[in-house]
Amino acid sequence: MAHILIVDDEKNYRIVLSRILEDAGHRVSLAENPFAALELLSHEGVALILSDLRMPHMDGMAFFQRVREEVGDVPFIIMTAFATVETALQAMKAGAFDYLMKPFQNEEILIIVEKALTFARLQTENALLRRQLETSIGQEIMGQAPAIRQLLQDIGRVAPTPTSVLICGESGTGKELVARALHRSSPRKAAALVTINCAAFAENLIESELFGHERGAFTGAIERKRGLVEMADGGTLFLDEIGELPLPLQPKLLRLLQEKRFRRVGGTAEIETDVRVVAATHRDLQAMIDAGQFREDLYYRLNVVSLQIPPLRKRPEDIGLLGLFFIEDYARKLGRPVHGFSAEALRLLQDYSWPGNIRELQNVIERGVLFCSGEQLLPEDLPDIFRKDNVTAEPRPLPPLEFNKPLPEQLDEIEENLIRRAMVQARGVQAHAARLLGISRSNLQHKLHKYDLGSSKFSSAEQTVPD
Repeated sequence: MAHILIVDDEKNYRIVLSRILEDAGHRVSLAENPFAALELLSHEGVALILSDLRMPHMDGMAFFQRVREEVGDVPFIIMTAFATVETALQAMKAGAFDYLMKPFQNEEILIIVEKALTFARLQTENALLRRQLETSIGQEIMGQAPAIRQLLQDIGRVAPTPTSVLICGESGTGKELVARALHRSSPRKAAALVTINCAAFAENLIESELFGHERGAFTGAIERKRGLVEMADGGTLFLDEIGELPLPLQPKLLRLLQEKRFRRVGGTAEIETDVRVVAATHRDLQAMIDAGQFREDLYYRLNVVSLQIPPLRKRPEDIGLLGLFFIEDYARKLGRPVHGFSAEALRLLQDYSWPGNIRELQNVIERGVLFCSGEQLLPEDLPDIFRKDNVTAEPRPLPPLEFNKPLPEQLDEIEENLIRRAMVQARGVQAHAARLLGISRSNLQHKLHKYDLGSSKFSSAEQTVPD
């Protein structure tokens, strides 16, 4: 269903067109002149405009130019009983999608409207690709672990609803895949799934990216820009790393969730939208609320349904299945005759802790397939970290209890040992080690300095895992 605006000073044409389009399942708004239409467009978005050419005070071509300037690139169809080749060419050259000559057949209207809506969808998808440079991992959610089977059941239950969903899980566990599964299993699947990583934009840019801006709203805003919320109208907006959303912007997102309305940066008009919000985070939002870094009311609006993705280390039974999928995928892409892995290679993969989760497994398999010289992935095809004799800075054994030594000194020795273990397990990547220890990265850096545990002491642990 699309929202279509009909602008015609003749009441009979407005009524006939609205009945035809409503019978086809579309939502229709009517305006008897361009001024009423522009007022409607200032606070409500439409997918298509059908406008008469000959109207008093402002003709269809002048109205079309106003729409381009004030609303943007909305598909536009000119209707006229006085059409000539010159009029049609003028409208098409100016950017109108097509024209209709009055009187017209019902089938003709439906065909041209469907073509215009299809064209608009393609334009939106291309714009999203250009602006977001999204890359698709290309695999479905798979696994036999009980937690994954439960996750798939939960997705099936919540996907058909308009309910907001919060996806929780460590980095690399596949949160975007879950968002895609929710969208593709929902009634909104024909519309856009729009993704934004809240950590990828500076605080002064993310508001414009989300809500758009008016011309002149700030230096460099030379024209009106539609935000991602508008582009997701009728579809799904996926807010990845929602914990990184700046605190001043959180009330505006809360209002969007509560009222389905927003304003562009520098704008005064209220714009309605029908968008489902799915958010994801690897952070502890409850702890952020306690620290005053995240709004509690926004958390509850986002967390109507929570989906938890288990880390890969807690589903070792799925490592073989996922690894085989990646082997077949990269063997095809890289033109390699690799069809599986040896028992020893699989054991090494299953014994590893995977701080980078599925994303890290994907990178390891891609490298292995690239260097593999046979039909099976062998231990020597895996990165050095999988060879135990290559690990440096081994953690010391836990110190024995010494009651003649002060407790603070013993606690320091235990803390140092735990930090060493975490750094080895995380291959020297401080962000991962901090996550394993349950402390902030800055806190870990302070303790590394305290115990003289510079990252160089873990040099064999190459920092190649994506954070």
